[in-house]
Amino acid sequence: MNVKKTIGIGAIGVLAASVIIVFGTDLVPFGDADSGTASAGAPGDGTAGGIDPETQLGAVEAVPGSISITVEGPAVVEPYRQLDIRSATAGTVVEALDEGTAVSAEGVIVRLDGSAHRAALQQAELNLDQAEVDLERARLAVGRAERDLAAKESLLASGSITRNERDTAAEALATARLEARTAEIRVSQSNLAVETATRDLAATEIRAPYGGVVLLSNVGAGDVVSSGTVFVTFADVSRLRLRAEVDEFDIGKVQPGMEVMITADSLGDESVLSTVERVSPAAEVINNISIFTVSAVVRADQAPLLPGLSADLTVLVSDDTGLIVPSPAVSTVRGRAYLDVYENDAVETKRVVAGTDDGRNIVILDGLEEGALVVVPETPGFTLTSGTLPGATGSTGSSIIPIPMPGAGGSR
Repeated sequence: MNVKKTIGIGAIGVLAASVIIVFGTDLVPFGDADSGTASAGAPGDGTAGGIDPETQLGAVEAVPGSISITVEGPAVVEPYRQLDIRSATAGTVVEALDEGTAVSAEGVIVRLDGSAHRAALQQAELNLDQAEVDLERARLAVGRAERDLAAKESLLASGSITRNERDTAAEALATARLEARTAEIRVSQSNLAVETATRDLAATEIRAPYGGVVLLSNVGAGDVVSSGTVFVTFADVSRLRLRAEVDEFDIGKVQPGMEVMITADSLGDESVLSTVERVSPAAEVINNISIFTVSAVVRADQAPLLPGLSADLTVLVSDDTGLIVPSPAVSTVRGRAYLDVYENDAVETKRVVAGTDDGRNIVILDGLEEGALVVVPETPGFTLTSGTLPGATGSTGSSIIPIPMPGAGGSR
């Protein structure tokens, strides 16, 4: 995915001209003699008001416009959710929906022959009934044994029976209690068998986990399947997810919630707006480059997009409208932005509010008036030519205006 920087400059439909201001020994005033513009310093003395001959400044007129920085790249359209639905039990298919069939949540997608499972459930329920009867019988036996032991204890105390007879009654109670515990275990086992048979019978009807569409069907009526067989590929296409790859150089600019523009051949000249859903937490290294995945989600009714189609995903990283000036004109001190403006025959420093910066030009949001001459440091030895703001389109003539500096003999 590449970063794209766009700049738009507008001034009632006409691009404003750059105004270049130069200090140097070869400065020639441009304009009428009585216009108030005259070269600073004595001709030919190699100075201009104490300014180094190699020191050169340019001034550019601040004009309205906007700068946008985007990160864009190809994307693939995918269903919002997709999964392979597998068989939880073996059986014979008696009904299966065709590809493209829409199903509501809990709707039956595939039905297997459940006759054997119904019989197994009936047998499990009968076994549970028998186990419960056996448990009740065992509990009655425990009650009788407890009463018998109590009677034997009384008789032993009165000397009517021997200790061995009392011990025999105690052993009978212990045995009855063990048999009751065994009966309880059989009831638990029977309950588990009923639950398993119920689940197996329910598994003969494969239901949709959510509303969606059958994308791919692998079975038909009469097919014999085993447990784990993939019946269908099922997807929620009420929403669509687009995934695009972003390399490590651009991923730092992208954050969830940023505006996204989606374009595709199927959309023609139209586009769809969305926001960044998520940025992958880890990169995948491809050809020694760390690649991250950026995704966005749109509703299916927003655009004629289908799973598998290609599209272009453009993330709007920054977009500001204001007055455009060259980036080198702005300096930052402790988070505050400043620039120099030529006005009233002097250079004055102004504090401004800076916006989007594409590396060549920057948007000034506040603190500067339209048409102000913004001073820009230039590299030594540059040549004056006609031009406009770097990165802007169109061209108009440039004018040379000497700036009177303190000590140069001009007014301040």
